[in-house]
Amino acid sequence: MSLNLVSPGVKVREVDLTIGRVDAANDQVGAIAGPFAKGPVDVPILIETEQDLLRTFGKPISTDAQYDYWLSASSYLSYGGILRVLRSDGSTLNNANAGVSADSVTLKVKSYEDYVNDYSTATTWSYAAKNPGRWANNLKVCTIDGFADQTISGIDTSAISVGFAVTQSIEGRISAGAGSTSTYSGYIRSIVTGIGQSEIYVKVTDRVSGNDSVAAEYSQGGSLSILAPTTTTVTTTVGVATTAGVIDAAFDVSISGITTTGIQVGDAVASTGGNSTVPAGTTVAAVGVGTIFVDRTITGISTAGDGAVFTFTRSSTTSTQANTISVSDNTGTGATSFTSATVNDWYDQQTLGLTNSTVYWKSIAEKPGTSQYASERSAANDEIHVVVVDDTGAVTGSAGNIVEKFTYLTKSSDGLTSPTESVYYKDYLARISEYVYAGAAPAGIAGGLTAGNSNSFNVSGIGNWGTAAQGTKFAVAGAKTYNLVGGENYTASGGFAATLDNIVSSYEVLKNPAEYNVNFLINGPSGGDTIYESQAKANKLIEIANLRKDCIACISPHRAGVVNVANSDTQTNNIIAFFDGLTSSSYAVFDSGYKYMFDRFNNQFRYIPCNADVAGLMARTSINQYSWFSPAGSSRGAINGAVKLAYNPSQAQRDLIYPKRINPVIASPGSGIILFGDKTGLSYASAFDRINVRRLFLTIESSIERAARDQLFEFNDVITRSNFVNIVEPYLRDVKAKRGINDFIVICDETNNTPDVIDSNQFRADIFVKPARSINFIGLTFVATRTGVSFEEVVGNV
Repeated sequence: MSLNLVSPGVKVREVDLTIGRVDAANDQVGAIAGPFAKGPVDVPILIETEQDLLRTFGKPISTDAQYDYWLSASSYLSYGGILRVLRSDGSTLNNANAGVSADSVTLKVKSYEDYVNDYSTATTWSYAAKNPGRWANNLKVCTIDGFADQTISGIDTSAISVGFAVTQSIEGRISAGAGSTSTYSGYIRSIVTGIGQSEIYVKVTDRVSGNDSVAAEYSQGGSLSILAPTTTTVTTTVGVATTAGVIDAAFDVSISGITTTGIQVGDAVASTGGNSTVPAGTTVAAVGVGTIFVDRTITGISTAGDGAVFTFTRSSTTSTQANTISVSDNTGTGATSFTSATVNDWYDQQTLGLTNSTVYWKSIAEKPGTSQYASERSAANDEIHVVVVDDTGAVTGSAGNIVEKFTYLTKSSDGLTSPTESVYYKDYLARISEYVYAGAAPAGIAGGLTAGNSNSFNVSGIGNWGTAAQGTKFAVAGAKTYNLVGGENYTASGGFAATLDNIVSSYEVLKNPAEYNVNFLINGPSGGDTIYESQAKANKLIEIANLRKDCIACISPHRAGVVNVANSDTQTNNIIAFFDGLTSSSYAVFDSGYKYMFDRFNNQFRYIPCNADVAGLMARTSINQYSWFSPAGSSRGAINGAVKLAYNPSQAQRDLIYPKRINPVIASPGSGIILFGDKTGLSYASAFDRINVRRLFLTIESSIERAARDQLFEFNDVITRSNFVNIVEPYLRDVKAKRGINDFIVICDETNNTPDVIDSNQFRADIFVKPARSINFIGLTFVATRTGVSFEEVVGNV
């Protein structure tokens, strides 16, 4: 090394000869594509259990034998592997949705990425099911925001329109404050957001004093209600015989020693020494001394001892307001004035709008209003609740079932509940909901009024959902119910007959091995009605496996040639004819069987192809032993869930199909139904015509390839080559010790890394392996000898 020192000294350098290692490969990942009832389209979703499969892709369905795909996927999962499931596309697939100007529109949102790229700014539909299909028809999306604060009934609404200002004087109303009480001046202003029969819906917007306006937050029965209760004051002083009931003159202590009849949290408290308010959570206790007055009269305590005289002031709960209410349009023209007959809290009366049950929004959550995030940015009315309901029970089996509930979402595109979590309702539903996307926002009603006096105002905030919060008074829409309809499956009649083109296109998604890790391509059911369509599908899977060179395509025969065919010789001929048309490849495994299994979802027995089981046997062998063990035989080849076989070949028939690369699946007495062969789809003699050898090389190739990547961009010198050999040889010794190979040698030196190789920036390593072979044929010879004959005399003649 170059020291680069100009004076005496010591320079220390490190050389890392440990770069890279061989990690174990995960070889338990299967893949299947098909016309599932629900789920994203052409997106390989990783499924670990049957319950995941059920939740993501729905149940098996009898129509068009769709159950073949679902039960094949379920069969593979039963062996302990994990599965990438792709829902195939279809020309008639349509998402159930609620259209803006129609019941529904033509809409196919394939996946989350599809929604973000093409549909997040939709204008023709309000809400849509998360993915296509009839599964979501009649699902309901219920929403509510702070549309109104109060409902004023018993009035003439003929001269009133939505958007009019409603004002009322609040002179003399008590404003309860910390440590003191005071009275309001000016007036409360609200806006008419809706009109019914002899009633209007009003939303409190601000409190005006002179020409100054401040935001006013409504609370039911509060002093800032457009129809607040009238104020009534009654004072009574009661003497106390002992000092036990005397209250200290300090105002920050609990008040005790009085009867609580007629007292409520929030009542005003006054004394000769100042004013106060009974705080929320205050505990008051009754005593048996003195005289108590009840029914809206709250008693104080005399000055006996060191106490003070207290006066408790209470507002009446009556809704009658003596002052008339003024209504005017945005030009300041007085439209009318009236005295209300009745007033109700608007939110308390709102329901979800269901057909089969009545659910009040107040039982879901408190009224949405203005979030802290919006309030800090001078915004208002941004909060919204969203509930997804299975009104008919078609989705979950329970009518009126609330399947999802999202409260206090926001209409602002930048709304947050924490420094990092966005709660903008469209983005939040897209990320979190399992059932719906949000599309076009409602235009809504004016979200607020500009500052000013009662004779001059402007409506603000119509149709501004999805904008930034700063300074925005968001439009309000009220309680809405959207019925999702128009969802469609793979045919116009709701069937599941996916075309061969659509199925093959789904498998094409898996062509790039760098994008998705896959070890088994599961053919599932036949590719169509004819043997040629089934051969085309099988050959496509073999083509993908040959291209990837890291997985195995598992193929079963054409269904019509095996199932419900009475003559076993005919079945044999049909199977041979089918597999004769398939490409020769060591990256494929062929089987002979259809198993008879129980479909618990439809309470029927079904014939299901065994290719998913063969893939599952290979995955289970990797889990329990190693990938280079054969998955066949009574030890490792037992088929799960099989009652019987559509085709159970005899020895003579096995002698015909096994040389044709077809692995028999047989019913063996005492062993059950087992895989009874371990050939690959290679048509000529080779070490790679056995499953265990092919899988051995897939495993060691994948593992050593990852170790070789760590050598990229290093120097091709003796240090790098020695380091690579030191990584690979221990790994292969371990494989040898585990019975995968008989012997090996690794050559990575100057003999194969010549100057020309080095100058072309290449690095070469030659790895020679003697694979272990599985036993396929056993010969047993039994010899009878005479009693007097020595065994040594006859052994050589056997």
